[in-house]
Amino acid sequence: MTQGPVEKDRLAEAISVVNLSKRYGTTPAVQDLTLSVEPGEFFGFLGPNGAGKTTTIRMLTGALPPDQGSMRIAGMEAGRRNEILKRLGVMPESRGFYDWMTGAEYLDFFAALYGLSTAERRARVDNMLTRTELNPSRNKRVGAYSRGMKQRLGLARALINNPTILILDEPTLGLDPQGQGLIQNLLRQLNSNGVTVFYSSHLLHEVSALCSRIGILNQGRLVALGTIPEILKTTGTQSLTEAFLSLTGTT
Repeated sequence: MTQGPVEKDRLAEAISVVNLSKRYGTTPAVQDLTLSVEPGEFFGFLGPNGAGKTTTIRMLTGALPPDQGSMRIAGMEAGRRNEILKRLGVMPESRGFYDWMTGAEYLDFFAALYGLSTAERRARVDNMLTRTELNPSRNKRVGAYSRGMKQRLGLARALINNPTILILDEPTLGLDPQGQGLIQNLLRQLNSNGVTVFYSSHLLHEVSALCSRIGILNQGRLVALGTIPEILKTTGTQSLTEAFLSLTGTT
């Protein structure tokens, strides 16, 4: 039997970084970060503002070169970026929308970058618009979308290449409860089908509900890594919020 892309990627760690570091001038942003994410895992990546989360994500996605350390994504060295990008879906903190396009045009544009045929693009765009509940607004210009609609469109763009690994930076930021629930349910479904999710968020209750394991970054260093019960036991706290505040020195 031929293996699909998700099954192939199960043969190696989805994400692996060793001693990853990045400085901006003389200011360290990420320091000696070492962690791994298993295939099919829903991994939460936490930290206060300025902790280095977005810098880490930019390095993982190839948008920013590390100063030192090594990375493997989907079992491949970081230098194989074109192959990695075929398996990777990314929703960055800064979305970068083309406001003059319609929602359908926007997704079709990104689908074309992956070399899909016209028929494949049409099917993929229709599917993503339906799953993110944007189909009624498919012919509306993105500039007229609400913030919540743009958030969902950003997720649809991240999924347009049918990735096996998703890296998401604050995907539900600013959404109302209905919008948050829609994205959370979609991510649960994707994860149950084998998609690895690397999830950066400030919403600790959301992380508690979604993530099987988490890492907490503070001042560029990893200060905790494990399941939530493991971290609560280590810190002697009763909730993820208490543990987070204790570990990041914001109590």
